[in-house]
Amino acid sequence: MFHDQHRKFRPAVARRTVNDSVHPAIPVRVGGSGDDALDDLILSLRDERGLAAATLVDLRRSLMPFLAWLAARGRAWQDAALEDVTAYLASRPHWSRVTISRHVQCLRSFFRHAAMRGWVRPGLAEMIEAPRLYTHERLPQGPRWSEIQQLLDANRGDAAAQIRIYAMVVLLAVYGFRTGEVCGLTLDDIDWEHERIHPPRPKQRKVGLYPLVGEVADAIVRYLTQVRPRCASRAVFVTLRRPYRPLSAGGLSTQVRLAQLRLGQTLQRYGPHGLRHANATYLLGEGFTLKEIGDHLGHTMVRATEIYAKVDVVSLRQVGDVDLASLVAHERDCAARETTFFDVGSLDALRMVADVQLGGVR
Repeated sequence: MFHDQHRKFRPAVARRTVNDSVHPAIPVRVGGSGDDALDDLILSLRDERGLAAATLVDLRRSLMPFLAWLAARGRAWQDAALEDVTAYLASRPHWSRVTISRHVQCLRSFFRHAAMRGWVRPGLAEMIEAPRLYTHERLPQGPRWSEIQQLLDANRGDAAAQIRIYAMVVLLAVYGFRTGEVCGLTLDDIDWEHERIHPPRPKQRKVGLYPLVGEVADAIVRYLTQVRPRCASRAVFVTLRRPYRPLSAGGLSTQVRLAQLRLGQTLQRYGPHGLRHANATYLLGEGFTLKEIGDHLGHTMVRATEIYAKVDVVSLRQVGDVDLASLVAHERDCAARETTFFDVGSLDALRMVADVQLGGVR
């Protein structure tokens, strides 16, 4: 497979520089706690870099356990050293390389910001190394289309939870929406008169535009008229119990994952994002190009859609049917006809010109 993707790797490498062995760690004391420093980082990323709220939530969830781990061992976060980071990551042996890499990025961001504020010694962020990740090393992990149909059929009942999850799964499967796009959908984003839906795209900071498919429209109308409670929130999907509030991304993920588990589906990846992969794989099998699929999914770069070429069985079979023998013979013929390159003024070039025979004339 792709570089033994299922093997466990070392969580991180304690990379040292020459200066590390010469200068010991210099503790920098500040009055603020680790939570205060984390709040300062999140405000900076929100106001200066405009990161999405979901990204900042994930950042906080990643860093809070590390700060608690330091406090439980009597270590001030200002005194954290490379050995602490390595020990923390090593204490999570169940983490995959992808998970470790994500947490390392969060730790780097935290210590880089703290160093800029003068709270910790500089250079710690740059010394933290993550496991190597290879581009497109994994196949897109999504359920088969038949399993999505099974998920929809199992939630065609009259219970409030079933009606709500059916509407959400239809949006995820038909349009390939992201979790944040479904949770962020508001009543104003559905144009019933022109039969259009405008999902928010917080990742690209823009709004999408899709035709409102009949089955999707019916599912949303049923949910709005029979299930959705009357409340001040403009979000389409809200909680079913008081206090009524917009359904969170974590809540949506949990609902879809539990519904899949109840059906006994055996998947490599549970949750709503797998339905997005299934949507792209289904469209690819129907003959849509990667560019068309990327536009449908809201990708801004073709590189984000390239991974689905690995599951394009038709194209892969065409590549496998190529006559390699004739291809090698053609390459050798081209190499034999290739003109030798010499530097200007080379003696070998002058001798080669002198040996050329033109119509028998030497």
